[in-house]
Amino acid sequence: MKNFSSIKLEKLTKSFNGKTVLDQLDCEFLNKEVHVILGKSGTGKSVLLKMIIGLIVPDIGRIMIDNEDIHKSVEKNSLVLSYIFQSSALLNSLSVLDNITIYLDEHRIGTKEERVSKAYEILSDLGIEEAALRMPSDLSGGMRKRVAIARSLIISPNILLYDEPTAELDPINTKIISQIINNLKNNSSITQIVVTHDIDFAYSIADKISILENGNIAVTGDSADVKKSNNAILAPI
Repeated sequence: MKNFSSIKLEKLTKSFNGKTVLDQLDCEFLNKEVHVILGKSGTGKSVLLKMIIGLIVPDIGRIMIDNEDIHKSVEKNSLVLSYIFQSSALLNSLSVLDNITIYLDEHRIGTKEERVSKAYEILSDLGIEEAALRMPSDLSGGMRKRVAIARSLIISPNILLYDEPTAELDPINTKIISQIINNLKNNSSITQIVVTHDIDFAYSIADKISILENGNIAVTGDSADVKKSNNAILAPI
């Protein structure tokens, strides 16, 4: 896996049907940090994540990793990025175990026994080993989120992107997701980029928070800095 020091978003601009969603956005994500993009629904948070992973191409701007354009450099193939969808995006026709190992199975990475063993190890770490042979339709929303995280972790990413990981979760499951992200921060070298509208969740996990509004980053800093900003998004409802 390639090491890197930072991801820089330079002047990212994206419009849909004449409406500008991101407007000359600049932001930097440091290696091994948990960086939260905080914003209201519809502000372009998911668009931003999908640009980083290459699902959406910016109209203007670049995504740079150590001064190399991630979507042009041949070196990008040595970076492992994994995306956790808001909906979890599990395949309902496959068991939890098969959902987790699907990429390794399709690319014949390791033996079947090694793939299964790795999946069980990750499931155990996430506290859902007993769900391995169940179907996604039999799982709660919180368990589905953890299975989606397990599927991302099995490919050993060095950049992990979460799209609203606590959406529709109760406070207990939100706390579990927070603990998982913090455990990864403390025990791995994974860079984690999280988009959310949940302010308390952001405070519980972030090394750095950036508030996204009006197509650009309004505030960036640690939790204390962001609280001092008195940005309108932080005001009690």
